Amino acid sequence: MLSLRPIPLSDLLLSRLLFADANGMTISELKAALKAIAGSELSNTAYTEQIETTLTNLSEQDYTQPVSSSRHQLSGRGRQHILDGLRLKTLPPRLQWKTLKNTDWIAHALNLPALSTETRRRLAEADGLRAAILQQGFDLPIAPFGTLTQARNVLLWQHLCNPQTAENLQNQMPDLQQQAFNQGTVMAALLNDLLQAPKPMPWDKALSQLVAKVAQAKRTTPDELRTTILRQAVTSTEPLPPKSDTPNSVPLTALSDEAFAELTLNAAKATQDGRLGDSKVFISRVWATLQQQRPDLTLSLEDFKQRLITANQQRRLDLSRADLAYALDANDVSASEINHLNSTFHFIRLD
Repeated sequence: MLSLRPIPLSDLLLSRLLFADANGMTISELKAALKAIAGSELSNTAYTEQIETTLTNLSEQDYTQPVSSSRHQLSGRGRQHILDGLRLKTLPPRLQWKTLKNTDWIAHALNLPALSTETRRRLAEADGLRAAILQQGFDLPIAPFGTLTQARNVLLWQHLCNPQTAENLQNQMPDLQQQAFNQGTVMAALLNDLLQAPKPMPWDKALSQLVAKVAQAKRTTPDELRTTILRQAVTSTEPLPPKSDTPNSVPLTALSDEAFAELTLNAAKATQDGRLGDSKVFISRVWATLQQQRPDLTLSLEDFKQRLITANQQRRLDLSRADLAYALDANDVSASEINHLNSTFHFIRLD
């Protein structure tokens, strides 16, 4: 499962309006452009209401302006807002909506660095997309925008060195011994162990299926992978902040990754209970401290854990597991536990 950076529906609408002409776009055109991402699981009435409500909020924020009763276009303020959100100084002259959706928004959701012309090209390719999914999903120590071969190799070495893998393969030994011993069969054995499919597959099919499983996609095609990622990342329940009033509470998603990590580490240092030595603090205890320090922060424990996964992947903080869980407080262990793919975490590290 991927840990995705949220994409507000309002920003997705603004990004589509970036490519509109002087006449703007109708509500029907905007609905059609975003339906696969934002409206596939809604009735037409509910989806229309969602789009209209979001457009009303955008207009109140001076991010859009009406061309007519049913047509909308970006304002200068809205254009700058969405360019900043996409980490673009200007809109590249040849960039099209489909490419921006399939690359810039995917990079945003997967917490990748801002795109250049070259990295946008890599991410647009099927193998580049799959490599990015594997890197984020398995927290692979490779540079962003690596090749699928690089991601596959690091993943397989990582899995091969997992003690549990040897035990799993030992149980399959009668079947494995009937096969030739070569690179393809070894890769297939490791990938099928990761995939946990009912029937073993050749390594290339197992790899494609594993990528789809990590992305929670129903099919292995690049379009299905992209749509699934964006569908999971898009949020529509966050109202835009008032234009001038200070809100009484701050949603967790409003914090930047850097600000979240700094806030969390400060809370961890201030937490006195639930420590293991001087360098480890139970995640649930840090969450409790953070609630006391920042009562204005809208923060559930599950939301906190999701942001911790992202921060750990970005190396902004370090998480670790309780190796001797039986010797520790069972309530702290249970409340703190994060299961992410093949990893389990209980502590925030301070060293």
